[in-house]
Amino acid sequence: MPEEKNYKTEWSFSFEKLGSDIGGFVRSLGIGDEEAIKEGEFSAPIDGATSAKVRLDFSVGKCDVRPLTNLDNLIEAELTYVGDINFVVTGEAEKNVTLSQRAEAADWVRNVVGWIGSRGELHWDVGLATEVPMQLEVHSGVGESNFDLSQIQMTSGSIYAGAGEVDVKLPARSERYAMRINCGVGETDITVPSGANVDLNVHGGAGKVELDVDEGAQVTAQIDGGVGECRIKLPEGAAAHIEAESGVGDLKFPSRFARISGSDEFVSKKGVWETAGYAEATTKINIRYKGGVGQLVVK
Repeated sequence: MPEEKNYKTEWSFSFEKLGSDIGGFVRSLGIGDEEAIKEGEFSAPIDGATSAKVRLDFSVGKCDVRPLTNLDNLIEAELTYVGDINFVVTGEAEKNVTLSQRAEAADWVRNVVGWIGSRGELHWDVGLATEVPMQLEVHSGVGESNFDLSQIQMTSGSIYAGAGEVDVKLPARSERYAMRINCGVGETDITVPSGANVDLNVHGGAGKVELDVDEGAQVTAQIDGGVGECRIKLPEGAAAHIEAESGVGDLKFPSRFARISGSDEFVSKKGVWETAGYAEATTKINIRYKGGVGQLVVK
């Protein structure tokens, strides 16, 4: 009997260790760890806007994006940062908003130095309007990122992660929207809340990816694995169809999934798994998974 293959990829990420490593590198260049820490508030009113395009680019620190309780503003941001902030708002019916931190090499070093000197206090707290349909694009840097988009009327969105832990709660929007998440280095947790109707595209990086789908969500997803385990948690009784192909790793499904096609090869396996009653269901979960290095676990 052949030995059972077990491709469990262990992953851990330490923001503090990364900071220490980068800090040692920066100091080895003869750069000190003193940099002016600034605080600033940035906001823009809705002012008759019927739609918006919002882009956020941050460098180093912690970032929280959340629903805005002030119904008069399109965006509100409270930032603790170093260097310079670029905040631009244009347009009338369709607002274009850019909130970014200068990202030239010298500016990145300044941000790292400021992060070290601030003992991790660099922080972006960004609130977005819940009543204006918007396209959202986020480029994160180094640090912990929490994106609560559950109440945002998002028509499409994209998140390009850097290094650190990323936690994303997608909009509970019943009108279908597209969302792309490019994982970076670190763990990425994605929650699809009840009532969501999303086309989701996930590109794995280096680290574990967890996708948690709440009951009543309708999901079409394409997941390309990187280096690390991918875990998908589905509600009990969900109507689900999963096409999966492993890379270097295993594919694990609970007993409620029946394998309706596929083959196992020396290293990889592929196939189609489906729950009973999928064809007749009105709310469906449809996932295509292509593995990298690490196993897929469906729960």
